[in-house]
Amino acid sequence: MGSRPRSRPALLAALLLLATELPVVWGANPPGQTPPITVSGLSGVTFLTTDFAPLRRFYGQGAGLTEVPIDPNRIRFAVGASQWIEFQRVQEANWARRLQYVTLATTDLGGLASALRSRGVDVTWIGPDQQRGSLQFADPAGNLIRAALPWSAPKDSGGRAIPFSMHLQHFGLAVPYSLAVPTMAFYRDTLGFPEGFGMNSPNGRPTLVKFRLPGPGGDLVELIFCEAPPDRWAAGAFDHLNFEVNDIDATYKALHRRGIATQSRHLPTVNGERLWAMDIIDPELTRMEVQVLAPTSTPIGTITTEGGESSRLLFDGRTLEGWEGNLSNWRVEDGAIVAGSLDRRQPYNEFLATKADYGNFELRLQYKVEGTGGFVNGGVQFWSQRVPGTFEVSGYQADLGAATDGNLYDESRRNAYLSVASAEVRDHALRLGAWNDYRIRAEGSHIEIWLNGIKTVDYTEGDKSTPSRGKFALQIHGGANTRVCYRHLEIETFPEPAGFVR
Repeated sequence: MGSRPRSRPALLAALLLLATELPVVWGANPPGQTPPITVSGLSGVTFLTTDFAPLRRFYGQGAGLTEVPIDPNRIRFAVGASQWIEFQRVQEANWARRLQYVTLATTDLGGLASALRSRGVDVTWIGPDQQRGSLQFADPAGNLIRAALPWSAPKDSGGRAIPFSMHLQHFGLAVPYSLAVPTMAFYRDTLGFPEGFGMNSPNGRPTLVKFRLPGPGGDLVELIFCEAPPDRWAAGAFDHLNFEVNDIDATYKALHRRGIATQSRHLPTVNGERLWAMDIIDPELTRMEVQVLAPTSTPIGTITTEGGESSRLLFDGRTLEGWEGNLSNWRVEDGAIVAGSLDRRQPYNEFLATKADYGNFELRLQYKVEGTGGFVNGGVQFWSQRVPGTFEVSGYQADLGAATDGNLYDESRRNAYLSVASAEVRDHALRLGAWNDYRIRAEGSHIEIWLNGIKTVDYTEGDKSTPSRGKFALQIHGGANTRVCYRHLEIETFPEPAGFVR
């Protein structure tokens, strides 16, 4: 890398080069080398920000991580049961590197402080005491590291959405080439972390190296070497977060539906470690790297698709191709299907319906409903039919709005709720006035509905004459100043169960 700041395309090209260079694998530290300090893995990473809102949309609504408030100027998103990503709010964005510090877990802060000092590390206490505070020290490149007692996510913090990952596997740190040797020696010889993986350029110069932390999670610290102090864009690419997942295709689909994996460069590829991986840049330019840690034999650079022939989008995000209804009301805005307005009253129920009929399926989508002055409501119809001579459809409906979210209703047929979510479950799952995830599965006589990852309906139809094939339709309810929005409609179809007869 040169000394001049790189453009975004040039930096991305450099990162792609890292994924194609020849990997070098090291073994464990040789016998007699300094033992590792007594930490048990990675707890979390803290970044600076000036605005919580875009991070809540990205890491909360998009990635499905649950927010855990800390204080008025700090928010934390839980990753699994004991890890987190944290953001500290400041008034001005006058930094190049957002990364503030990394926190490691330890059960013995006093013993760790003594051990670090005995190894010549300058240690500072942060906080009131050893139970509520932490240790802080720095590597030769100036990267701040803290150690604190293990953290546990609040038991009631989960359930609002399905998180895309349960393990923060490693973090990256930018290190100038001029400090590469002492910084590597610090992690290897002073902290005692074994070198686990490295990559060299064709001329033999190291480009990155990973060190394995003690503990059962196999967590890592990754050093990425650069010529000069990085600008804000480069720092976001180097000071990155890495999350472990089990299924890269399922992860890509989930993040695509939630609106944060929407570009062609977000598609998974096989990297230089022969791991399936994908990179997404958060709203403040930090790289979120996602990996399956089991090596694959698939060639480097191979692209996966969103699914087979049975999985496709019901809505292309641009047009209402394949749908029919009152197109003077139903329209496309910002990648969503929208009806109604907050400044006028919706006179009656209207439905935008698919032209095609469908049998057994699983549908995933997002919805948002807003309004005042009446019954602010919408719904997602399935296995439904148009009622001749009216604006109505008849069939099953996954209800939404007006405290009905998560319910199963029978529209213009039995006109009754077939299954009702408890108020406690709804209040826990629902995001009022925001985008909500709906997952609807109907197979044979069995219907299930999930609201933001929480199952609200598990219903079996007892009337064998009730149709199990029909149209999808989106509802705006009449009688209020209402605006409803639907987006990311993805359907997977599958055959009827063996032996099913209707």
